[in-house]
Amino acid sequence: MSDDRQLPAPGEIFLDHVAWMVPDMDAASAAFTRLGFPLTPYSVHGDRNTETGELVPTGSSNRLAMLPSGYLEILTTVEGVDTDLTRHLRGCIERHVGVHLVAFTVADAEAESERLKADGFEILPTVNLRRTIEAEDGSEVEVAFTVIRARFGSIPEGRIQTIAHHTPEHMWQGRYIAQDNGIHGLTEVVFAVDDPAASAGRLARFTQRPSREGEAGPSIALDRGRLRFLTPDAIAQAYDGLPAPAPPSVAALAFSSADMGKTRAFLDTSGIRPLADAADRIVIGPDDGLGVGLVVSPRGSGGDA
Repeated sequence: MSDDRQLPAPGEIFLDHVAWMVPDMDAASAAFTRLGFPLTPYSVHGDRNTETGELVPTGSSNRLAMLPSGYLEILTTVEGVDTDLTRHLRGCIERHVGVHLVAFTVADAEAESERLKADGFEILPTVNLRRTIEAEDGSEVEVAFTVIRARFGSIPEGRIQTIAHHTPEHMWQGRYIAQDNGIHGLTEVVFAVDDPAASAGRLARFTQRPSREGEAGPSIALDRGRLRFLTPDAIAQAYDGLPAPAPPSVAALAFSSADMGKTRAFLDTSGIRPLADAADRIVIGPDDGLGVGLVVSPRGSGGDA
């Protein structure tokens, strides 16, 4: 895509964000800061009952790294709250710290929920997610989303969900958008899987976008962003020896950079030594990427789907 719309038009589906699940928000925040991603303040999630207006704690909290195109999320549990969500989150963390959630965005989440059910996916009850934050003018505002989640564990590749944004003006505040590291957008999620064709077929059904076979393995092009499915050996071969978590898992994320020189300079200043640094891409290892590889390429080089 050539524009930077954060929200899809009717009929489109965007790669919206990914989420790291972590046991220690402070440690994760420090890792993101080292990579050049400023973070939104710590915020606790609640599910708004549409009939009573009551805001029920879901048991999760987050901080976000906003990008000119898309965003990144750090998720952790809230002490003293025990829900299906917190149990799922803890289980993911016990498996490994890293990215376990991939979220798409559509214009009409409720219609998408009905479509997914008709296509045979097990969908959890709709969540009217709400968080209270500070607006750019200093006032207190509520950010709102409709969240459609596949039943936890029903899709092996991770927690896969679709959302609709209702308050984008409060989400993408200029003061929180990454600038120092030159990163422009999240362009691709690379899954480590044992059977790439089966995983691609499953996510093709979920997104209603075709899977296409490539030289390294199958991929799905969305209206913004791409999904790629490779075995761990293929990931190591394609990304300069990048190790992958045990499949199925998210092994790497691809980003576009508006200024590769700026990106390199920031990483050097931060003391981050990439696994590989070529003219057309930088590969950052999972030790610096908080459990996943980070692949950065020039904007417009073909990584922007």
